[in-house]
Amino acid sequence: MRAVIVLGAGVCGLTTATVLAETGHAVQVLAASLPPETTSNVAAAFWYPYRTPPSERSVQRAVASYQQFARLCSVPAAGVSMRRAFDFARHPLPRPWWADAVRGLVAIDPADAPPGFAHGWSFDAPVIDTRSYLPYLMQRLHDAGGVVQTQHVGSLDDLRGTEPVINCCGLGARTLCDDAALHPIRGQLVHVDNPGLEHVLLDEHDGGGIAYAVPRGDHIVLGGTATEHDDDLRVRPSEADAIVERCAELDPRLRSAARRAVVVGLRPGRHDVRLEREPTADRVIIHNYGHGGAGVTLSWGCAHEVLRLLESP
Repeated sequence: MRAVIVLGAGVCGLTTATVLAETGHAVQVLAASLPPETTSNVAAAFWYPYRTPPSERSVQRAVASYQQFARLCSVPAAGVSMRRAFDFARHPLPRPWWADAVRGLVAIDPADAPPGFAHGWSFDAPVIDTRSYLPYLMQRLHDAGGVVQTQHVGSLDDLRGTEPVINCCGLGARTLCDDAALHPIRGQLVHVDNPGLEHVLLDEHDGGGIAYAVPRGDHIVLGGTATEHDDDLRVRPSEADAIVERCAELDPRLRSAARRAVVVGLRPGRHDVRLEREPTADRVIIHNYGHGGAGVTLSWGCAHEVLRLLESP
């Protein structure tokens, strides 16, 4: 059994740690914050390759994650469900680059689109309720013998020993790795009572601000914003109003839905995911960070890629 240190306990860190522990590695997770205090807890968390550069590698990661989430729909404790998603646009959209990753992709008939929308695509999308899903991952990790410890790691040099280190620190890698390409993308969300919406609704193609409505049982997560190089975690009431108004264009019932909460999180933005093996004089480091708005969507695919890198000669 090989000892491994995983840094970070967001969705990518916990997924990676779980995959490693369940394949026989002795995993220790070190993280400055644990669920429910991670950025992953704030995410609307449904499968969608948001702000992910189109590439064969991205598709492979997204496919692996989609397939795993589809299997988890039959595990009640995981909090994963499959819902129909409608990705609307005000102009014709080409077939998505990730189309082969999903089930049931069909073009939306303009007659079925909300007023002002002319096209789009619908598909089956896993929705991940992080209130259940992150504790589920923690339990799986524990059951596989993994250990989780709260500890801030300011430098990789602070870690004693020669065990391989898997860096899943998200935005924390800015200082940990001195990665100037990594930057915060501020996201604000509004939680409202569910007026009867069963499907995921999206509009992210028209330049007027993104909109998405993600049902999670008795409430809906409405988004959102994606402000580059903005690390302000304070709630902005005017943005909350604008989010609700954009989402109400997709379903007017959302305009009057009672608001439960407004939350803010910082996505780890980068031009592409950094997933690579970095040998050093003392140990092997594998980086797995910079997932932008697609941490959940790429999590399982990236975790299995980390496993292959770890076990390669």
